[in-house]
Amino acid sequence: MNIYSKSKDWRERILSNFASTPFTIQIGEDTFQCGSVEGLWQGLKCKDAMRLHVFGLSGMKAKMAGKGKKTKTISIGGLEFDYGSADHQNIIREGIKQKILQNEKAATALRESKGKITHHVPSSSKPVFKMENLLMSVRAELFGH
Repeated sequence: MNIYSKSKDWRERILSNFASTPFTIQIGEDTFQCGSVEGLWQGLKCKDAMRLHVFGLSGMKAKMAGKGKKTKTISIGGLEFDYGSADHQNIIREGIKQKILQNEKAATALRESKGKITHHVPSSSKPVFKMENLLMSVRAELFGH
């Protein structure tokens, strides 16, 4: 299974970070509403009201909202950690997990997936974490495979 927002297979599209799959996530002391995993990812680069706005986005709108924004440290919910750190990765993983728990179609797609999950991105994009590994980790935790 290759996770891709433009795939012909609905299961691959819905598991993409870009998919509009609203979820709520607890980060530190605060709870946030996100429109997609991409919105969460890009919103963490932002501050205050802009962060809340970006959290609510999905698809290319979310990606573009965070494009060019650089941060070394993320402060949110009373927590502070480095961009790209284990704490950052854990928040993205928790976002994926909450997406799956709160969206039945996404849960079905991940539950029914078999074997290795891949996620090919353009060579110009260099994600900090391998999303396929995070998805497989969430699948193992929630569905035992």
